[in-house]
Amino acid sequence: MTDSLDKRVLRSKTALKETFVRLLFQKPFQQLSISEIVREANYNRGTFYAHYATKDELLHEVIQDVLDEFIRQIQHPYQSISKVNLKEMQTDDITLFTYLKEHAALYKLLLSDHIQVDFRYQIARAIENLFLSEYEYELEEGTLIDPKWLYIYRAHGVAGLLIRWIEEEFPTSPQYMSTQIVELMLLSTEVFHVKRERSAK
Repeated sequence: MTDSLDKRVLRSKTALKETFVRLLFQKPFQQLSISEIVREANYNRGTFYAHYATKDELLHEVIQDVLDEFIRQIQHPYQSISKVNLKEMQTDDITLFTYLKEHAALYKLLLSDHIQVDFRYQIARAIENLFLSEYEYELEEGTLIDPKWLYIYRAHGVAGLLIRWIEEEFPTSPQYMSTQIVELMLLSTEVFHVKRERSAK
């Protein structure tokens, strides 16, 4: 009986979430009503309130589902190893960019003004939390770097790269971007030159 109930709960929640996302492609979050969501999903308001107190709560769960899968894609290359050498990483094992391109419509929706939350920041925080909880970089002895700020710096840099790639309509291939992300994680620069416009003589 419990198993049957759990399946019904999962089925109704899945239907509500899928319907909600489909409607978000058509109109902004603020213009959507709970009545419209349940009508399109072929459920009643009682079913909705059995799972969610508000449509904001529904949105939060949808976003959390997306972020959970997003993080699983990041973890994929090292899911069965405990020590990662970026110089030896096979870029073919990086599935994140292919996943993002395959789910382009969903990510563009969540990055659009159709929802009221800052999905860009949520992506960055999700990567940051992953780095802080699962990564432990081997740093040179005597370094002044606080690992916390290294993880935050890299996490937000990775997030910015991913978001720009999505917003620019995937101008390069997932394979190319996989190589770029590994090279960027390895890159260390000590000197830069300040570019200044020189007045014509």
